[in-house]
This record gives sequence, structure tokens and C-alpha cells, in this order.
Amino acid sequence: MNNTFLISLALRLAIAAIMFGTSFAVADFTDKSADPNALPNVPPEFQVSLFAREPIVRQPCSMAFDERGRLFVGMGPQYRKPKPETPGDSVVMVLDTDGDGEADTTKVFATGFNAIQGLAWHGRDLWIANAPDLTVVRDVDGNGVADTYVKLYTDLGNLEHGLHGLNWAPDGKLYMSKGNSKGLNKPGRYAPKPFRDLWGITAPAEVPDFPAPKTYNTDNYRHAYHKPSDDWGMDGGVLRCDDGGHNLEIVSRGFRNPWDITMDSGFNWLGTDNDQSQGDRVFVPFYGAHFGWNHRWSSHWSPDVHAPTAPVSGPLFEGSGTGVIFCMSPQFPPSYRGGFFVNDWRSKKTYLWRPKWDGAMLRPEGGEFSSFINAGSSLFRPTDLEFGPDGALWVLGWSSGYGAEYEDGRFSNEGRIFRIAWKDAPPAKPIQTNKPLEELSIEDLISDFDSPLPVRRINAQDELVRRGSDTMPQLFDQLTEAKLTENQETWTIWSLGRMRGAKSLADFLHDTLQSDKKAAVNRQVQAARILSYRANQFQQTDRLADCMRIAFRHPQPRVRFAAVQAIHEAGQSELVPELLNLLAEESDTTIFYAGWQALRTLSSTADRRTLLTDAWAAVRRAALLSLLETQELTEAEVQQLLSNEADPKVRQVADLWTEKMKQATGPAIKGRSLAEASGMEEVEGSASPVATIRNLKSRSGTEYKIVPGGFAKGNKTYVDRDYRLTDVSPALVGCDLIQTANSDESSRGDNWLTFEAVVPVRVSVGIDEDQETPPAWLIGNFKREPIKAAIDEGAKLVFYSQTFDASSIVLGGNTDNGDAGSMVNYLVAVAPLPLERNDSRATTAAALAMLDRGDRDRGEILFRHTLGAGCAKCHSLDEAKNGFGPNLSNIGSRSNAKHIVQSIVQPSEIITEGFNQQTVVTDEG
Repeated sequence: MNNTFLISLALRLAIAAIMFGTSFAVADFTDKSADPNALPNVPPEFQVSLFAREPIVRQPCSMAFDERGRLFVGMGPQYRKPKPETPGDSVVMVLDTDGDGEADTTKVFATGFNAIQGLAWHGRDLWIANAPDLTVVRDVDGNGVADTYVKLYTDLGNLEHGLHGLNWAPDGKLYMSKGNSKGLNKPGRYAPKPFRDLWGITAPAEVPDFPAPKTYNTDNYRHAYHKPSDDWGMDGGVLRCDDGGHNLEIVSRGFRNPWDITMDSGFNWLGTDNDQSQGDRVFVPFYGAHFGWNHRWSSHWSPDVHAPTAPVSGPLFEGSGTGVIFCMSPQFPPSYRGGFFVNDWRSKKTYLWRPKWDGAMLRPEGGEFSSFINAGSSLFRPTDLEFGPDGALWVLGWSSGYGAEYEDGRFSNEGRIFRIAWKDAPPAKPIQTNKPLEELSIEDLISDFDSPLPVRRINAQDELVRRGSDTMPQLFDQLTEAKLTENQETWTIWSLGRMRGAKSLADFLHDTLQSDKKAAVNRQVQAARILSYRANQFQQTDRLADCMRIAFRHPQPRVRFAAVQAIHEAGQSELVPELLNLLAEESDTTIFYAGWQALRTLSSTADRRTLLTDAWAAVRRAALLSLLETQELTEAEVQQLLSNEADPKVRQVADLWTEKMKQATGPAIKGRSLAEASGMEEVEGSASPVATIRNLKSRSGTEYKIVPGGFAKGNKTYVDRDYRLTDVSPALVGCDLIQTANSDESSRGDNWLTFEAVVPVRVSVGIDEDQETPPAWLIGNFKREPIKAAIDEGAKLVFYSQTFDASSIVLGGNTDNGDAGSMVNYLVAVAPLPLERNDSRATTAAALAMLDRGDRDRGEILFRHTLGAGCAKCHSLDEAKNGFGPNLSNIGSRSNAKHIVQSIVQPSEIITEGFNQQTVVTDEG
């Protein structure tokens, strides 16, 4: 281990201490010390200006420019802990009516939504990601206010890891990113099946795979409500659908919370996934890929090569990735074009991520980010970002707080809209708004493919597709003769691909794939993708197999990669022999991964089992990975494989699986259990069958719950929330847990909660560490302890303890003044005190003399409680279950009191038949 590694390790540990220590919430979730009038720092060739701030905008999260270049912003008080009665978020037009470069007013376009975390225009429709809903609104009468609301999908999980990243792509489909929060899955609240598949839940047989959309007007639209607890499904994903929400399907999965995705000029995607403790990550999603979060048998997060999961582009970064956008603006310096800008909300920065092809995978040039915008002393907490009609970069800024704040009953958060422009930028090309699309020439429409506004691109393409195959000769000419940018080339060839009756297109694509010109690589990649698209969308497979055979042999990895995905998407089982030939020799890890995933769906289980003995080691490895992906091999079969396998890469996969199976615990799914979602009763896990306390009552009347031995990682914290415990201090593990109601977070007074201790106990009360002043009843009587716990919704708890005799115990409320702010309610851990040690050794006679003073309830706690005497660790009281020691279920009918007492006081005196005394000495003595 060299010094460089030790220094790096020390730095990482120091960063982790800062990020996850006591200063985490203050330093990273609030920014009250920022100068409200300062501007962030940008490179010297740029200038930054403030277009809008509060009260014009408050807590803006998402934005989109419409086809006329007007700015629409989604914002409001819904984030982070809305209640059913919390006012909805709104989409507003942010207007500069006097032309001085600063916004002076807003106009509400649509309102009444959950937390808006994604916007995308398509024609006259604005698509709004506001989990648990995906809503489409339209201004029918043209008065600048939406009057039709269509709830396309609902029950998509909560706002914490919700629906983000809406993007219309060259294939005419909407792509979206979805975090791993799962829906409620109950009558009236069923998500489309692809979302349910992501979360690992099922619906009753009578529920349709795609529940019908519902249409409303301005007056009767109501968003769905989902408690904002972090209830996890299996994983998050990238999905896509056609206009109207049809043909919804999963593209990639294995994410925790992919906040945004965007595409480059070659229809290649990039996104960020947060918030794993190892850092956020950058990924390139592709069809059929699983990126490691909650993988079936080998979860993985980092960019390190890991055979069972898709390659991650990188790098990992300590922050909170939010908006992502690709730069092709002529109003930016040439050195910045072709790069991605990535917002980091927590670090208060915007990075430049310069892409470089590494075989079939996009990697960051130099392996890291470069800083573009730095907050400095300003209030710069970036959420979304877009290029505007002026070619400048527009960035939304969150408020100084984490969630909604109120002053005198009014929503009071700050908000920012920044504009970053190149000082030497040429004038931007004006938007053509004087003519309707149907009057624009083909050249004008192709020119719009390079518009900085995404809606102009999809609208122009829709118009070309509407005109149909009559335009094909001109489009072919543009592709082969005109000097198109890569972006124009991509959207133009896909315009042809989207035309249902495009005769001779297959021949054109075939000829394109045969070209040996380097300039043709982007067209060749799109050709392979289009052939697959047409097979799925129109059931047209003309020349598909011939083209894929050409693409499989292509020297450019990007083309081979596109071909593998194409046969996977199109279900071309007839090409499995060609796929196996490719896998046998493929050195690119991304293509190999996509190849074995394709093999998994194109070849039967029996055929892939046969391939485990193939002559090519790479084919054996691909077959093994494909079978392990869905657990189609037994441990004995894998062991048999290992005994005969010589190839180290195949053995490495088998060894990894074998080792993982020894520690397999299943996927981490939090919140409402899968059993509850299916209508079955959920059983809360308790480590102890008996509690040290009883007769629990709260002044609110809410039925608090005692969970014996329930203070442990993963257990539910409140009776009215799906939050779970994480990072529990060892001193708390196994304590009885009092699940309070988080809705009582504003409770006050000295006499709030009462219960009775059966034995002497230590009571530990955990309060939100963000609570500036603990309630007086607590700090006056309890001692602050060096123990902590955390809740997966983000709160961290510090504990105060006091010991009590067996008696009634009274605790006060969560606050002194009834103002909880954004705090969670306290939790209570109760543990029996250690038994007093006698100076003299116990005797059978002395114990028998005390029998008339015995206490059944105290005895049960000693016997059965996790933190009691430990009898139940070896002895069972259930006649159907045995332990390490004799079964004691009917001990009273087969032994007298003297025998029982003697067995306790002198355990070696009489040993039940069939048992032997064993003495175990540990390494430590």
C-alpha cells in the first residue's frame, strides 16, 4: 500500500466526515449565509446576470421554453413535506415586459400540481412531471392559460425519488428518468405496468397494464397525493413512450435517483444518479442495461468494471447532481460545444463534462469534471438548466432553505434565474414565428433541428413526418450532399425512420451501413437503431437481418454496439449465431455486456445452458451471466461448472456469484411492503417477543405503537409514515421502540406521552438534530448521550437518556412552542437496566425461599427479551420448535420447582438426556 493511496484514503475519510457528520444538514441543505445580491463566478470570457428573483420566482425546480421562446418555470411550495392541503405547484410564464433584461412579472399558465420536477413541450402540449402524476396540459383557446389537463399516468411514487428528466427524442418518443420511490398500488391508484415492474410489485389480475388517462378542466383538476416518505421500490429507471403515453417501456434500470437525463447530437444519453454514500455518478443509459442499484444478485455503484452490471461512465462526485444539458450553441465558444453541463445542487456548482469516446462508451475527458460556474458567496443552488432562444445558458436557482418555508403564513422561499452568456457571442438566429410549420420549407425545418429549443426540433420533425414519403428524395439528398451538422443529420435520418410507408428506406440504410467513410459513423449508428425501431413500431423488417450482419462486423465499436441493441429490441432470435460469433471475439466491455443481455432474451434457457460448454470461453461467460441474471442455475450447478472451468474470467463470475449467495439478503425495498401492496397483512419485524413497557397513551389520541426489540436498522419509525431507521448506534440496537406519530411533530407541553415500565429501564429520546432548542422537559431531566440514529427520509437524531424504576413514566411534547418547522417528531428507545450483581453466589435453597415473591411479567422479560438474561437464545417455549438447549414448553408438567431452580443455579448438575455441555473458548480468550 503506497503513500499516495494512504493520502487519498485519508482525504476521502475526511470528506466523508464533513459530508455525513453533524454539520451535514446545516452545510448542505441550507445556505442562509449566502449574499442575496452576489452573483456566482464564471470564466472570464462569460458574463452572468440575474434574470429573475423572489418575489417573481420562489423555489423554481424545472423550466422549458415554448416554440415562441417564452420561458415557463415550474415552482411552488410542494417540496419537501407537503400535506394534502398544501397549495399546489404552478407553471408560470416568467416575463420581461419592458425589455430591460430582467423579469418583472409572471403569468400562471397551469396550477394545482405536486412538486414539479420536469417540463417538456411538444407542439401545444406541456408535459409536467409531478410525481405521483404525469400530467399533460394544453391552452386550447390561445389565451395563455391552460384549460385542458390530462392525467396520463398516476401513482408513480413520491416526490423524493420521483419522475424527472422529460425529453423528446429523434425517434418521436418521450424519454423520462424515474427514481426508485414506488407507488401505493391500491384501488384507483395503479401505475402502468412498466413502472410496477421497476419497483418489483404486482397489481390484481383485473387491473389493466395501462390504466386509462383522465381528462379534466381548470376547475376540477386535482393532483394525487402521496406522503413524501422515502419508500423504495426495487430500483429506478429510464423509460420511454409515444405521444399520448402509448407504448411505454423500460429502457434501462438499476438506478437510485436519476434526476435528469439529456442527449447529445448523436442521440446518445447522459444522466446523473444520486445519492449513494460513495458519491453521485454519471451514466450513459442504453436498452436492456441494469446499472447495479439493487441488482438481483450483485449490487454495484461505482465506475469500476463489474461483469454483472452495466458500465458506469463516471466520475463519482460528492454532491447532488440535478440538471444536465448538452451544448451545441453557436453563442458559446467552440471549445465548449460538444460538452455537457451538469448542475450540482449541494456543491453549488455547474460542471463542464467533456465527452470522449472510449470504444462504445462515453467517458469524461481526463476522467473528471471541470468547474464552469461556482457559487462563491452568492445564492447559487442550481436545479434545472436550458439553452434559451438567445443561445445563452439559463440556470434555475433553488432557495436558501431545503424545503418550503413560510413567513406570516405566506410562502417565503427565495428563487433565482441566472443567464450566462459569452461576451463575444454572435447574434442568435431569430426564431421563425411568422409562419406556421406547414408553410416552412424542408431546408427551414432541417435548420430548426439545430434550434436551442428542444420543442422546435420535435415540432419540425413531426411536420416532416406528416408530409410523408413525398419528401424522401429531398431528405436523401440533404443527408448525402448537404453539409449538415451532426444534430441535423440525426434528426433528418430519423424523420425518414418515423415515416410508416417510407419505400426504399431499407435500401438506403443498407447502403449507409456499407460505407467505409469515417464521416458516416453517426448515420450508421442511427441506421441500426432505425431498423430496430421500424421492426417494433411498424412490424417492418425489410433487410434488417442483412444490415445487422454488416453492422456486427463493423470496425467501429459504436456501430457494433448499436447493432447488438437493435437485435435485442427487435427480438431477432434468428441472429443469435451471429451474436455468438461477435461475443466470442468482442473486447469492448460495453458491447459484451449488451451482448449477453441480448442473448438472455433472444435464446432459451435450455440453449444457454448448452452454451456453458461452448468451445469459446467468452461465449461460456456470456451464457453464465445471462443465466445468473435471473437465477436460473442452482448452487450445485455453479459448483459443477467451477470444477471443470479453466478460463479465469468465467471462474471469476462463478466465484462472485457463489460468494454473493452466501450473504444474499434480497433487494432493499422500503416503505409500504410488497405484501401490503398486494392486500396482505404486513408484519413488522421485531427482534423480541416481549416488551419492557405497556399501557402506552398519547395526548393527541393517536395510537402510538410499542415494537418489542424493534430499534434496529430497517424498521419503521412512525405509525403514520413509511420512514425507516438507518445507521443505528449499537447502544440502541434491540431496545424497545415506541413508534410515535410524525404528524405530532408540533406537540408541546410536559405531559404528552405516558407508559408503564415493567422493570427498571433506561429511556432514550431521540430528537431531530436540526432542532435548535430541545424541549425544556428533556434537557432539564435527561442526559445528552453520544449515540445517534438516522431515518432514511434524511433526518438525523441525537439522544437524551434517563433511568427509571418500574413505574409510570411521563414524557413531554416535541417542542416548547408548537413550531416544528421541518423537524421530525421524536422517537423513544427503551431498554431494561442490567441486573444487579450479587456479591454472594446464588444457591438453590435461597432461590426456593424467594418463589412466593416471583413476578411473572418480569420473569418473561428476563427470559425472552433481547436485552434480558438471554434464556431464549438457547431454550424454546414453543413445543414445535427446538433450540440449542432443552425445550421448556411443558417444563412445569414434567419437573418440580426444585429441579427447575437447580437447573438454573447449577446448570451442570443435571443435564437432560440428549444434551452435552460444550465449552467454547474464543481466540481472544
